[in-house]
Amino acid sequence: HLVVFLGVPIVYPRLTYIEKTLAGIKSIGLTKLSFLAKQRALVNIWGEPELSDDMNDHWTSEVHMEERKQFVLRLQEFARQRNVRVTFVAGDVHCCGAGRFASSSPQLPPERDHRFMPQIISSAIMNIPPPNLVIRAVHSSAKTYDLDRATNEMMYRLFELDVNGKAPPNNNCKLLARRNFSSYVENLTNHSLIVNIHVQNDTNKGTKAYPINVPALDSSANVV
Repeated sequence: HLVVFLGVPIVYPRLTYIEKTLAGIKSIGLTKLSFLAKQRALVNIWGEPELSDDMNDHWTSEVHMEERKQFVLRLQEFARQRNVRVTFVAGDVHCCGAGRFASSSPQLPPERDHRFMPQIISSAIMNIPPPNLVIRAVHSSAKTYDLDRATNEMMYRLFELDVNGKAPPNNNCKLLARRNFSSYVENLTNHSLIVNIHVQNDTNKGTKAYPINVPALDSSANVV
């Protein structure tokens, strides 16, 4: 099992419409207004909207899509040749969730799919989560996308119930804006990876665990 740690998630909702909005703000010259230009929380030293710098850090930013694709394709080939499962772990988005890459064929189970690569998103233990409005905006673009003709990607509906047993705010069941951490244990019987995302309770005492089972890649699998 190869666990790849990344600064930010590689499987994550697209932020294209936010990028286009920020580009529009710059193109019409709003960042050059003297009042805004002095606000370092809004405009960086290069005269661009400060948030655009954060957007460009994401793998799903338009400027990184091709290198993202090539990175994943290389890992697919590594998994196929070595019969090794690949799992991504990332954070820095101040919420938790999970997603995956997988072969586009629905008949192929994860155990035999070298393209099946889960993404665990877990952050942060201390930082305050983003407002539900932000999560709702990101959640709205959490759709199924095609990486290429053979691979698609999606976020899991992991949080059908919040830690309080109720539906999450705005039914945002793919990303949960609460403090959290994650744990990883190998099942020595079948070599699957048992992942739990531990989410802080409303009372700030204790956590609720959301489990994700990552199956090992069948050593007999060698699907092109």
